[in-house]
Amino acid sequence: MAGIFQKERVSFVKKTIFVIDDDILALQMIVGVLQSEGYEALPFSEFEPLLQKAREKLPDLVVTDVVMPKVSGFEVCRRIKALFQPKTPPVIVMTGKLDAVDPIQARKMGADDFVVKTTDMAVLAQAVRRILP
Repeated sequence: MAGIFQKERVSFVKKTIFVIDDDILALQMIVGVLQSEGYEALPFSEFEPLLQKAREKLPDLVVTDVVMPKVSGFEVCRRIKALFQPKTPPVIVMTGKLDAVDPIQARKMGADDFVVKTTDMAVLAQAVRRILP
């Protein structure tokens, strides 16, 4: 009879998001917001470690800053889309510099969405929820 009152265990796999940004404070904030939304968010400050990890386990989504010193966010997007065909993860590009990116150009480069970075991360959280149900 004790089994009647036991709660069923519900298991689900968290969606994994790789986040790349050369600004460590922004990276920590973005990862924190995504984790609070229930995602597994892994931070990267450079592209090569992200790429190596993606080869081990493909993420469900990649969020990338556009303006970075070694590899731009558009290059991250292009390479992710090229390397992991036919099952490429969606990519959200973001920038704190509104004039740095044209959203139409972002989509032409393969981005699935474009977000302007602000201290209010609700816009990013909404974009992620649109892509990852």
